[in-house]
Formats: sequence, C-alpha cells, structure tokens
Amino acid sequence: MKSKTAFIKMLQTHKQAEANMAAVCAELEERVYSAASKLLLAEMRLDSKKHEDILTEILKVLGKAPPPARLWDARIEGYVDMQVVKKELERHIKIESDMLRDVEKEINETDDEALKVLLTHIAEDEKKHHKNIELIIKKSYALEP
Repeated sequence: MKSKTAFIKMLQTHKQAEANMAAVCAELEERVYSAASKLLLAEMRLDSKKHEDILTEILKVLGKAPPPARLWDARIEGYVDMQVVKKELERHIKIESDMLRDVEKEINETDDEALKVLLTHIAEDEKKHHKNIELIIKKSYALEP
C-alpha cells in the first residue's frame, strides 16, 4: 500500500472526481428530454454521489483523532450503532429479495422490450446490492462480541 499521506491524497482526488462527475450528470439531466437519457444520467449521478460519500467517510476515519477520554462510552456507542445498522442491513436484504422476486416475475411476463431492459437493469442492481450487503455483514460482524 502507498504511504498514508499518498493514499489520503489519492482518495481526495477520487472524491473530487466523483463530485465533478455528479455535477456534470446533474447539469446534463436538465438539458436532455428523453426519459431514458434522464434515467441513465440520474443513475450515474447518484452512483457518483454515493462513491463521493463513501470516500468522505473513509477520509474521516483516516484523519480521526485519538479516541475520546471516555473510551467506554465510545465502545458502547460503536456497538449500538453496529447493531442498529446490522438490523437495517438484514431488513434491507429482505425487502430487496421481495422486490427482486416481483421484478423478475414481470420481466418474464412483459412483452415490452424497453420495460424488460429497464427491469433487468434493476434486477441486476438488486442482486449486486444483495451480494454486497451480505459481504458487509459477513466481514463487519465476524468478530462480534
């Protein structure tokens, strides 16, 4: 891995690039007229914004000061936060699974090719999200007390 300083600089550069891409997509969204173009640009904008937010949080962690004097409080807060997030991740997987089932059913039943393409895109995203969330739960909660 790069030095911490070089790594942080690289993350900052990537964060700015994501912010720039989100801004460009937002501007283009206003200038195009077709629904498909607007949807594609919105998805790209939201993805870039999500990546920017992830990089922001990584940078916060990397630049964090030493733990507070009341370490016990920080540990309890951290544990409670993790449990709340874990419960929400598990709920999210359930909701996405239900949605995926409905979307896949509609993909098989519709004759509208444009609708089929868009629903297939949603289904693929849901599968990817589901896989990523399961990985996060597995890795983040493997060492639970």
